[in-house]
Amino acid sequence: MSPPHAPALQIALQVTETGSDTQVALVFASFVASALLGLFIARKAYQGYRRNESSPMLFLAIGIVLLTAVPAVFSFGLSTFTSLPGSAVVIVTNLTELAGLVAIAYSLYGRF
Repeated sequence: MSPPHAPALQIALQVTETGSDTQVALVFASFVASALLGLFIARKAYQGYRRNESSPMLFLAIGIVLLTAVPAVFSFGLSTFTSLPGSAVVIVTNLTELAGLVAIAYSLYGRF
């Protein structure tokens, strides 16, 4: 049992300072660039699926979208437009990234 005057252990999960306008703009630009590049690569994989009717290419496209674009949108959208705590936003984005990695792994190692 801890002494009555011992401080509680606190771990910061999120930075509370936003920084300068330039820093905020760079963070937002990196989110947008990451999402757009992910969508571009996923579109190419989807075109490969349509052209060759290849199921692995479909799962690769889905995985790339879940790994890049969806977490960027969730991270920005949930933290900006909802009152969810930062830890919940991180959990949601991490779960979508995990789902994307599972889809990519299935595209590589699944039995088709």
